[in-house]
Amino acid sequence: MLSTLRIRHIGVIDDATLEFGPGFTALTGETGAGKTMIVTGLMMLLGGRLERGRLREASTVDGTLALAGHDELEAALDDLGAEEEDGEVLVVRRVTRDGRSRAQIGGAPVPIGTLARLVGTAVTVHGQSDQQRLRDPDAQREALDRFARAEIEPLLERHRELWRERSALTERLAELDDLLSERDRRATVLRETLERLEQADPQPGEDAALRSELERLGNAGELRAAANQAALALVADDDAPAAGPLLDVAAEALGRASRTDDSLAPLVERLEASRIELSDIAAELTRYAEDIDASPGRLEEANERLHELTVLIRDLAPVLSDPDVPVEDVTSLLEASRGAAVDLDRYDGADQERAAAAEQLESTQAELDEAAAALTAARVAAARELSDAVQEELRHLEMHDAAIRVDVGEQSHRIHGRDAVAILLAPHPGADHLPVARAASGGELSRVMLALEVALSASRSDRTAAPVFVFDEIDAGIGGRAALAVGQRLARLAQHAQVIVVTHLPQVAAHAGTHLQIVKSSVDGSTSSTVETLDRAGRIGELARMLAGDTSDLALAHAEELLEEAGTVASGAQASAGTRR
Repeated sequence: MLSTLRIRHIGVIDDATLEFGPGFTALTGETGAGKTMIVTGLMMLLGGRLERGRLREASTVDGTLALAGHDELEAALDDLGAEEEDGEVLVVRRVTRDGRSRAQIGGAPVPIGTLARLVGTAVTVHGQSDQQRLRDPDAQREALDRFARAEIEPLLERHRELWRERSALTERLAELDDLLSERDRRATVLRETLERLEQADPQPGEDAALRSELERLGNAGELRAAANQAALALVADDDAPAAGPLLDVAAEALGRASRTDDSLAPLVERLEASRIELSDIAAELTRYAEDIDASPGRLEEANERLHELTVLIRDLAPVLSDPDVPVEDVTSLLEASRGAAVDLDRYDGADQERAAAAEQLESTQAELDEAAAALTAARVAAARELSDAVQEELRHLEMHDAAIRVDVGEQSHRIHGRDAVAILLAPHPGADHLPVARAASGGELSRVMLALEVALSASRSDRTAAPVFVFDEIDAGIGGRAALAVGQRLARLAQHAQVIVVTHLPQVAAHAGTHLQIVKSSVDGSTSSTVETLDRAGRIGELARMLAGDTSDLALAHAEELLEEAGTVASGAQASAGTRR
């Protein structure tokens, strides 16, 4: 429920705080006092827009909302970083004069869309938007589903699951069809390409190795001369100076000395190891020099192989590679070929997978049709019950001649089924049933909406209805017995929810458990309004003003009598709501 609402700088309201009761709260006041501004402020709190013409300076609305019953809002607090206190959360909306808007929930800044989703869905406002709401087939279907939630929700959820499964299968079949179409174009080319690659049998890094070998073969003379020169410098085969003989002299001299001083023995061992290593290096250099010309045709052979690999990369890369991943050598070509092999495997299995998916789709479609039929049957049954319930409420609202009907027709299949729901009204005997928004006058439309809300809230299966209802034009075009009946039904609705009503009819206001008066005052040519919570004497005075335009003894007596007559219903509604709270 909405506990408090503070409005600053909207229209004629400079600063007003409203404290709502748990059941039925009535807002009354003279024409021009600012009753509409209260609704405007409330709509701001729910994420609505504020016309700039109503802004004199920055406008702010604060509301304290009890979390009980608002599961989505309560669950979102942790994610938002919002704070609650004693089961309530403070919601703030501020709009600057240039139209910029800011919102907070529990002290945490939130986008206006989040405000509308979390707070706006907790409150249903009836007024000028009712005609648009009653023209919306989806809203009417949702109202019917809400009325029979216990029966319809499991069927609806099952239908949604099958719809999503059918959609996924349909999408997969389209993908497989594309794959099969691609296979017809590409599979033969891929197979021929992979066969050519297999015949060439390139090895990872082979082209790079060939380039290195060709570089070596192209400089064979220089390399051979360098190897021979290095070998001679290590181990000469004549009297020319070389490192090997000098190492022999050093080893022999140090060997003799070590027989006198054994501490030289490790150095002798190291010299011996160096002699052996030097000899091995000289031998390898000699073999290198001899082998570099061992195969005179190798240069031509290596050139031919490198040319073969270069052509292979040029021809196969466009077929195998991703355009975004260029193939520039044998290694990357082999990597691309592995992806092509995977594609071939996918092609080979596509026929079987498509057949299985098509079979599953057929089965799922049959289940979906059954689920839609079950959903339709449940809605048709619920439509009869809702029609009867609303018809009974219309009788209480002095619309004895009106006939309401909830039709369940057929439309294109969607995620919520095949059903198009329409609430139809015949305003008098002999009249055709037409959509409510067209058939009802302003006063009748308000009463139809009230009848619908009472029926929905009284339904034992209705657990998702917004716990706060605001009626702005509920008494438009009515009076007398109809006005009294509206007050009584509002009191009944307040047994199941919090009801806030802006009204100019005393017959309606008398049934409220809490009565707020918007009081207008003028000082130095400036008009402003505040809000007062009326006690019993204040209520009698306000009701007298609403009845007769004055507070004469006769008007006060009439007002007190009206309050007494309405007291039983209003007190019962408030007590019931207070117990629930």
